[in-house]
Amino acid sequence: MQINTQQSYDSLLTGIRNQLDIQAKGNAQVSSGKRFQRPADAPLDYKKSLDIRHMKKGVETSLNAINTAKTRMNNSLSMINSMQQIIVRAQALAVQQSSGQISATDRQAALAEITQLRESLFTYANQRLDGQSLFSGTDTVAAAFIKDGSGNIVYNGNAQDRTVAITTTQIVTSNVRGDQAAFSKMFTAFKTFETALNGNDQAGVQTAIGQLNDAGNSMIDLNAEVGAKIRSLDLQQQLFNDIGLSMDNRLNEHEGVDIASTIAKLQQSSIALQAAYNQVASLRSLSLVNFLR
Repeated sequence: MQINTQQSYDSLLTGIRNQLDIQAKGNAQVSSGKRFQRPADAPLDYKKSLDIRHMKKGVETSLNAINTAKTRMNNSLSMINSMQQIIVRAQALAVQQSSGQISATDRQAALAEITQLRESLFTYANQRLDGQSLFSGTDTVAAAFIKDGSGNIVYNGNAQDRTVAITTTQIVTSNVRGDQAAFSKMFTAFKTFETALNGNDQAGVQTAIGQLNDAGNSMIDLNAEVGAKIRSLDLQQQLFNDIGLSMDNRLNEHEGVDIASTIAKLQQSSIALQAAYNQVASLRSLSLVNFLR
């Protein structure tokens, strides 16, 4: 009788430990929403999760690179748009000043405005993002443009593009360099216009009109080129966002737990655990009675 009682007692203790394990695992699953918490729970499944997370990390790295490129390009485009507006104003002013009815005094007044507009162009062309020059190539510490001894605005950066690696095999340009023809045409046209106004030179103003029109067209082309690159980055960003969402879904499906089913198992386990506790109590009472006999 004692042997049978001990065997039953040991069997019940084993069952209780199993049910407690079920309880601990089930509660962890409900709390975390995952089927497994550590490699020992499901080695192969855990490794697959690591693989998916590694791929997801790669997607996040790509998205960060795209965001960096877009930020630089969008800021560059904003400056280009501002410069375009200044060119349009200069074109209108040049047409007005090309008339033979305009006096030297009027042209001096226009000169003051053009000089100010040229300074604004100089400021926009030297715009910085996070302390780094937008238009100076990879020499981001240097000002993209400087004034030489004659007052001409000239490019001061280098001829290398800033790039970002979207993937191990895809590298994209993330900047606009100031040695683009549109910039030199723009500053040359403004210099010509300034000189003509200062000298009350009607023919010089008419020459400036042609140069300003050429600079404006070049800036429009540059605007379109940068805009196209940004749209391409937008498409790639959407692609990687979709891939990232797909990875999240795969991870959720792989790791996710059926909450309703797990709770039902916990309830069943609680019933079994309580029954086991009751049987242990009964065995202990029986053992005490047998001892007293």
